[in-house]
Amino acid sequence: MEPNEKELTQEESLRIIHEMISAAKNDVKADAFIFLLWGWLVFIASIAQFILINMDVEWNSIPWMLMPLGGIITAIYVFRKAKHEKVKTHVSEFLKYTWIAFGAAMAIIMFFHQWGSSQILPIIMTLYGIGLFISGGALKFIPLILGGIFCWLCAIAAFKIDGIYQLLIIAAAVFGGYIVPGYLLQMNNKK
Repeated sequence: MEPNEKELTQEESLRIIHEMISAAKNDVKADAFIFLLWGWLVFIASIAQFILINMDVEWNSIPWMLMPLGGIITAIYVFRKAKHEKVKTHVSEFLKYTWIAFGAAMAIIMFFHQWGSSQILPIIMTLYGIGLFISGGALKFIPLILGGIFCWLCAIAAFKIDGIYQLLIIAAAVFGGYIVPGYLLQMNNKK
């Protein structure tokens, strides 16, 4: 031990451990909000576009304008959370970089894919599955892992189906992958 280092008392050690556990629990609670936010936004946008297409509305993709709103809400939420965060855990840092990579991949796909391609939604569902599976593993939360697998199964189905029915499949994917696990995560945090 160095001359300037102070040996921690048992109470100080327990307080530090308690703060670390609280920080980890808060990370999980925050993730429930993000999963629910994005799950509901994508669910609403995909169902709304499906309905608008069936009504022959020319600007049927307008519901997807919810996504920039979701990005703004997420940025504000994450910024506020970071200001109040006392301790950063390895899990929170790992998940932060996982979802930054997810966002970068989504941006690349959305800006550089061939418009009119019927494969964009299955590719997005595949990415959803990756993010959820990794998050579930990092948080040791089985419903998110299963949600990721469900998104992959939905992606397989969507690759086999062309047209507007892929919108219903992506709605199912986010319902089973984001919304249900998000509520289970929220309930788990209240215990």
